[in-house]
Amino acid sequence: MFLISDDYLDRVALVCNDGYIVTYKELKWLVNDFSTYLDERSLIFLLGSNDLDSLVCYFASMDSGVVPLLLSENIKDDQLNNLIDIYSPKYIFSKRVLNNDLYLLKDNFRKSNLFSRDEAHDAKLHDDLALLLTTSGSTGSPKLVKLTKENIKSNAESISEYLKIGCDDRAITSLPFNYSYGLSVINSHLFSGGSIILSNSSMMEDKFWKSINDHSATSIAGVPYNYEMMLRLGIDNLDIPTIKKMTQAGGKLNYLKAKKVNDSLRLKGIDFYTMYGQTEATARISYLPCGNIDKKPNSIGIPIPGGKLWLEDEQGSKISDSMVVGELIFEGANVSMGYAESINDLSSEDVNKGILRTGDLAYFDEDGYYFIEGRNNRFIKVFGNRISLDSLEKLITTKGFDSIATGVDDKIVLYVIEVSNLSVADLRREVSESIGINMIAIKVTPVDDFPRLESGKINYKALNS
Repeated sequence: MFLISDDYLDRVALVCNDGYIVTYKELKWLVNDFSTYLDERSLIFLLGSNDLDSLVCYFASMDSGVVPLLLSENIKDDQLNNLIDIYSPKYIFSKRVLNNDLYLLKDNFRKSNLFSRDEAHDAKLHDDLALLLTTSGSTGSPKLVKLTKENIKSNAESISEYLKIGCDDRAITSLPFNYSYGLSVINSHLFSGGSIILSNSSMMEDKFWKSINDHSATSIAGVPYNYEMMLRLGIDNLDIPTIKKMTQAGGKLNYLKAKKVNDSLRLKGIDFYTMYGQTEATARISYLPCGNIDKKPNSIGIPIPGGKLWLEDEQGSKISDSMVVGELIFEGANVSMGYAESINDLSSEDVNKGILRTGDLAYFDEDGYYFIEGRNNRFIKVFGNRISLDSLEKLITTKGFDSIATGVDDKIVLYVIEVSNLSVADLRREVSESIGINMIAIKVTPVDDFPRLESGKINYKALNS
């Protein structure tokens, strides 16, 4: 069975939402049984969640040579139909009843259904293509990341190594199954012989924390928003005696908040790791070793085991000196084949060849630790001046406010979480003075909260709509 060793057959693999225990042996049997319903080298849309059905379909697809595109079970009909039109999958796995041009192939696997499409095209799939994931934006976008089995396995092995995941580790699914970070938690723990507590509850729900204690979870993964919520709710009050590790990726958690989280978790004997990655690298690129948050504030750390990082200037030359900003480049076996934007791209060759240009601007210090400065595409021109939107957000953070900076040329729009001491006029003036841009180009919009994608990341499209 893909990713999973026969050495673990008698151990617990999954604790299901209803408390049902699935051993590796039973999981393997379920996967083998489900695989008999799939034809080799075809495309399947997996509308899944953190449940047994979805994991069985995922592993059965990988074992059968069927290429799954992982989508949220809550994807909107118009987004799903758009993707079906573009990629014409042979199969769709879903709890929902779908359109009339689909016929039911199997309907007795717990609560889910496998549909086979009469009108599916015979997609030509590259021999190495194994999995498709959406990029960070809308799940309705046709732009997909193409991954191989080697990408997935190497990243799971690397994560397992630096987080020291073993047979006694048990993670709870705190992130969506179709999100690369959430999937990497599942892959790395099952690769290591650990176990997964399947949960679709959010961290805002009591039953999430109850599941942790009922089933003795040892680790929790979260994006910045999750940890911001923990701080608001009172992270010091969390009663989670079995938790040994907590990890954060999926965006930047500013240093002051990361320090508060780290200080609170340290008192509970919990190791806290911050990490950096992209779906294009099958989830992880670098990590900050535990205990370095105070020593290397705001650092994304060092490359994951088996990976290599370096910087290049605008001319494409490698940067050798510390504290010099350039584009961050990553090399590793987990780098994806590239993107697909139509069915024709599913047969194309690996364009990345193991090297990913991240699009992030960074520098490294004298110890070889990397720090992100911003993104190449997060700059706008205002009255002839090049303005970094990421730097603007950092500036506003130093003034004690949470913000998102957007804009177009000659117009900066700052969305700021409304709090009692927020003065729009004062903030506009302070920003204007700090960056040397006339206030006429700066708009500050107070908001109650930022719109979020299912993964917890900022939904920029909704913010600007």
